[in-house]
Amino acid sequence: MKSFLIRIPLFRAISPTRLDALETSAELRRFRKGEILFKEGLPAESVWLIQRGWVYLVKRTPQGTPVTIFTVTPEEVLCGFSAVVGQSAYYASAVAATDTTAVRVPHADFARLLRDQPGFAEEVLAIYHTRMRHLAEAISLAQAPVEQRLAYALLRLRATFGKTVPITHHELSHMAGTRWETSIRILSAMKRKGWIISSRGKMTLLLPRKLRALLDAHPAG
Repeated sequence: MKSFLIRIPLFRAISPTRLDALETSAELRRFRKGEILFKEGLPAESVWLIQRGWVYLVKRTPQGTPVTIFTVTPEEVLCGFSAVVGQSAYYASAVAATDTTAVRVPHADFARLLRDQPGFAEEVLAIYHTRMRHLAEAISLAQAPVEQRLAYALLRLRATFGKTVPITHHELSHMAGTRWETSIRILSAMKRKGWIISSRGKMTLLLPRKLRALLDAHPAG
């Protein structure tokens, strides 16, 4: 587990002694696709670090309809911000979008690092700021054309993973909030234009400027 932790930029800011202590208290867990890491409304007892796989943050509307509000990838690491900021309960559920490996860190240990390791706290704030920016962008695009939402999702993934992003057509359609059939039709058109290519479990953005132009051509709101 320590080899995983030291690869995360977030944990490079803490001392070796604290890292050893964290390794002792943390727990490695594996989840099958569809299994729940934590549920909305339950006590926020742990922070989760996503090592492998994708996790959907899902919140229920007042009518009880589940809505995916964010997708957490290994590059974005943190899952369970309610426990990070000391909230009594999780504001959303975390559901494994794929088979997922995650590290559970007790809230008390994470809070101690925030208090005692200033560099660590700064890294957490940076991740939180990026998360809030992505959420704001996603909200502003909620009523945008599907083409624009897919372009946004691909460009966001490119900013995280680089030219080739590890995602399936189904995962991308879920991330963009659209039907799988609709996303397939639009992505096929993008392929014909030479903007992207795809193979099993990944997509490569050949002409990201075209996606950016598509995004900019339909201002949200």
